[in-house]
Amino acid sequence: MPGIPPAPTKTQFEQIAKAIDPNARVVSTRKLVGGIACRMDVLEIRLPDTTIQKVVTRQYWESNTPQSRPPPRGESAILRTLAANQIPAPRVIVAEEQAGEIFGRPAIVISYLDGVPDLAPADLQDWARQLARAIANVHAIEVPDELKSVPRSHINSVTKWMEAPEPPERFVKHEVGVELWNAMRLLWPGVDTTASQLIHTDFWPGNALWKDGKLLAIVDWEWPALGEPVGDVAYFLSDAAYAGFDVEKSFLETYERSSGKPIHDLLFWKMMATAIPMPDIGNWAQGYAELGIRTMYPDDIRRAHTKYIRDLLTQFNSNA
Repeated sequence: MPGIPPAPTKTQFEQIAKAIDPNARVVSTRKLVGGIACRMDVLEIRLPDTTIQKVVTRQYWESNTPQSRPPPRGESAILRTLAANQIPAPRVIVAEEQAGEIFGRPAIVISYLDGVPDLAPADLQDWARQLARAIANVHAIEVPDELKSVPRSHINSVTKWMEAPEPPERFVKHEVGVELWNAMRLLWPGVDTTASQLIHTDFWPGNALWKDGKLLAIVDWEWPALGEPVGDVAYFLSDAAYAGFDVEKSFLETYERSSGKPIHDLLFWKMMATAIPMPDIGNWAQGYAELGIRTMYPDDIRRAHTKYIRDLLTQFNSNA
């Protein structure tokens, strides 16, 4: 049955424990909150030396149309590259091939990090600056040759929408979608698409773990891409705006200082970010509800999303 996979069985948890150490014993298991696009569980095991180790099992979401949305691949390679570049992120414990054999579906086992998403930060501007520095460091990575064939091309995905002879269905079904698509098409010829850096593609506040006001890691690397880093910047700023976080100035100043590069084509990439959840962003409210940290209802985020698009269109028209 397509969708979120079921809970792992006792036997599967035991097999993961044995894959980590043949003499390991399962101590406890529990479902991890979040994981909207996958099933995540914390597995606690006892190693032969009596130490306790916690790991996270991730079984990926299963698509109704795998031909159009194939399962994630290569998260292990991404996480190893991040580790080699001292980027705070989970470590690979059991890679996809072995984990997939145990679960019978695409999966991975990663290290457990003792932190939680922070969607109600005490110091909002410091929160934004920490995230800006972290993602700038990701974008600075020199992509190794062995990784260049793993993530999809972000630019290819954008190009399909921009070169369509008429607005794609997602735009048509939204009240201001066609107007947005037309504006994006006018901007598109001038957008610099030469970059091919590692980008997260789902860089929103829920995919960062914190402890005591310090950023521990950026997580959820199942859908990375190679493309334009400003796409990540715009995606974060758009999501932050829907949630009512006024952090754009702090984030952009810190990102530019950390990366050493000016932001370009931001209006287009913000528009692109708003198009991703079309035609109905309402189910994104589930992300906040699942994390249990910030209350946001579907109609709240729908209104915030549409208002944000209208503000972008106003900016576009004033620049025309």
